[in-house]
Amino acid sequence: MSAGKNQRALLMEIMIAVLFFALCASVLLQTFASAREYSRRAGLESETFLEAQSLAASLYAAQDMSAQLAALGFEETGAVWTRQDGDYRIEVELGAEEAPAGVLHTALVRMLRNESELAQLPVARYVPGEAVL
Repeated sequence: MSAGKNQRALLMEIMIAVLFFALCASVLLQTFASAREYSRRAGLESETFLEAQSLAASLYAAQDMSAQLAALGFEETGAVWTRQDGDYRIEVELGAEEAPAGVLHTALVRMLRNESELAQLPVARYVPGEAVL
């Protein structure tokens, strides 16, 4: 009879070990799934940051910032130009200050995710006017 008890004890130990390994496997799968989601989100955020930097550089080089934004697919709503890409949105606010010697064109590029601001990139370009003597 002791052989039957030993077999049952061995079977219980094996079942506990299998249960332990199944629990560890489920925790690992959840961890890898959340890591994949964080990686995907970080990739999208990085891509949007690069896009915002590229936009700031192209606005600095543009003769007409409004025309440049329209060509890049931005929509004007009031004083703000916007473009939505999934959870991320890029907003651009244009401004200009005229002076006797020229015009200072400004733009503020904002990157947002679900209404929370992630970054701001200011752009300023001075265009000299005709010299007044």
